[in-house]
Amino acid sequence: MKSKKLLILISMLLVAALLSGCGGRAVGATSWPGVSKDGDTIYIAYNTEVYAVKQADGSLFWRYPEEPNARRTFFAAPTFSEGLFLVGDYANQLTALSPETAAIKWTFTEAKGRFVGSPLIIGDTILAPNADHNLYALDLQGNLKWNFKARQALWSQPTSNGETVYLSSMDHYLYALSLADGSLIWEKDLGGAMVGSPTLADGALYAGTIGSEVVAVEAASGKELWRFATDSEVWAQPVAAEGGVYFGDLKGSLYGLNAETGAQLWKVENAGQVIGAAGILSDGVVFATEEAGIKAYSFDGKPLWSLQVNGKLYSAPVVTDEYILVGLNEGDAIVIAVDFGGNQRWSFQPEKK
Repeated sequence: MKSKKLLILISMLLVAALLSGCGGRAVGATSWPGVSKDGDTIYIAYNTEVYAVKQADGSLFWRYPEEPNARRTFFAAPTFSEGLFLVGDYANQLTALSPETAAIKWTFTEAKGRFVGSPLIIGDTILAPNADHNLYALDLQGNLKWNFKARQALWSQPTSNGETVYLSSMDHYLYALSLADGSLIWEKDLGGAMVGSPTLADGALYAGTIGSEVVAVEAASGKELWRFATDSEVWAQPVAAEGGVYFGDLKGSLYGLNAETGAQLWKVENAGQVIGAAGILSDGVVFATEEAGIKAYSFDGKPLWSLQVNGKLYSAPVVTDEYILVGLNEGDAIVIAVDFGGNQRWSFQPEKK
């Protein structure tokens, strides 16, 4: 049975993004920690602040901004390239910071909606999806190169092979665009809104929909390869590894599918509701579930380990060379680090200002 609390949380985020895309306002938008890693530093975007902490022990490097503003909240996981750190917010701004000091380099303010999905940096181009229906392509100095307007809000980070950009949207469409100028190559109606990013692997794209399906299409043409019906809505980005596609749904079912045919390889029921993508381990995949904690399975669906934690888990686990990093809501910390045997090693909870 679905958690009423989770559905309320999702509804608040949905209304916030859709209102923002229409030029309206929503106060107190709900979010959960967005976590990313660069080198030995972990970056966390959550509520009114962004944090940089050491991977070794979770100790704090810096926090941004110096004076948090309740009207400016952060949701999307930060993105970085050499000397450039990007974070979007619910005040319609994309900000470039110094990764070392958090000094502001530039701010892009032309968007009319919230930044729910993380930007993507490909070479000298920044791709920033926004709830105002636009994908903004910027140069590394924050100047607009081109924009592409979808039919509805864009919530997820794009995917790219370096020449083509693949973009999922709340309008049910999966888009393929030219990275050079944003021109449309093809579009495909998958029959359901997409919250998670598409995954590109071996010439195919895999996308989950709120229409309770995962669909595979040919990356070059958008031709449908297969579709698989799930027990409930799929918010999570499917991940691909070892010839399989792995994901969870809102009913708490976890799946492993054959990447080529879409045939079900395994399924675990009542495992806990999944919002974020699975993390890929050397021997399997790891899921963060709303109330059932962290669970790891082999690529053939056998349980490896599980860890119950104090808090609710909505974001995707981030697998680093040392740890599995998981963001928490309503717990004693906002991020915990877990080793590959399922043991918690450290936690990070910022001091209140």
